Amino acid sequence: MGIAYVLTMVAGFVAAGNLTDPIKDPNLAIMELLILVQAPIIVVIFAVIHAYAEPANRVSSLIALALVCLMAGITLSVHFVLLTVGRQVSPAAIPGFTYLFSWQWPSVFYALDILAWDFCFGLSLLAAAPVFGGHGLGRWVRTGMLLAGTLCLVGLAGVVLGNMQVRNIGILGYGGVFPVISLLVARVLTRTPRPADSQTT
Repeated sequence: MGIAYVLTMVAGFVAAGNLTDPIKDPNLAIMELLILVQAPIIVVIFAVIHAYAEPANRVSSLIALALVCLMAGITLSVHFVLLTVGRQVSPAAIPGFTYLFSWQWPSVFYALDILAWDFCFGLSLLAAAPVFGGHGLGRWVRTGMLLAGTLCLVGLAGVVLGNMQVRNIGILGYGGVFPVISLLVARVLTRTPRPADSQTT
């Protein structure tokens, strides 16, 4: 799902001819539909990570799960409303429509989505990182989560500066690094005994 999202986003930028103009339909609609599917899957991933975590890391993994649930709730609300109400209401019918529903900064829904992905998801990745470690894939997962989470948080600088080019750093974190990390997480969880189990056997 992450790879499909990135490919659709790149196609949207190509169609726009630059990296500054908002992505338009049909690419935007496809991306929003992908998020509606992807966000619940990410929640499941973090729930499994919490179940996998050893007791010493349970608080950190629970924090990560709570933050990712918050992220999912915000982004699902934003994209569902934009896919339905945002496409059925005439911009002329609502004063300040662009400042509410658009992907052109500044916009209320744009800010909410940045809150979800750059802030909440960024922090959730940093909180989940300690669950993994040691040698091999676990170390790569931890490093990747730290990298992706940091990139997400750095993307918040785009909001402060009012520059969405800087905000694209956050997209690199959750749209570029995280899908790769998800594959590594799957390999770790299927090939490595849960630390808590290994301590009791």
